Amino acid sequence: MELWCEENQWRTGQLSWCLCGKCQPMTSAVESMCCREVDAFWALVENLTPRPDITCLTLHPGFEACCLNPFVLQIADMNFRQEHGPLQASRHEQYRYTAYRQVIRWAYGVLGRHIRKPLPSCVVSAIRRQFPEGGGTYKGFEWPHFGDDQ
Repeated sequence: MELWCEENQWRTGQLSWCLCGKCQPMTSAVESMCCREVDAFWALVENLTPRPDITCLTLHPGFEACCLNPFVLQIADMNFRQEHGPLQASRHEQYRYTAYRQVIRWAYGVLGRHIRKPLPSCVVSAIRRQFPEGGGTYKGFEWPHFGDDQ
């Protein structure tokens, strides 16, 4: 992935790579990808039966239900807290973190501790729109810090 990021640094801050029409410019190459470019995410759309004409994962009927619904996210957060303890974060930051985890679980299943996958720009943007940060400053994707218990 590191080599991919180096070779795709040109994606940062622009959108010519977006295939779904829902992506937003991102601040890093690893976050500058479209749902249609990543098999695990796009397969969620392709596996719909019957498959409606959906151009982006964020338009999938399961996306809003599982990843943007605050009630679903509250339950998912309770499961997280049972295993790892509470997050020291604002409500919207908790919702964003939990929504990101939900999308990864939906696309990849259980990955295991310290295994992280970047999310497509369109997905991150939809989650940030639903649960905005007051100052508009977001952390962005981070690779795992080994030795970190979260």
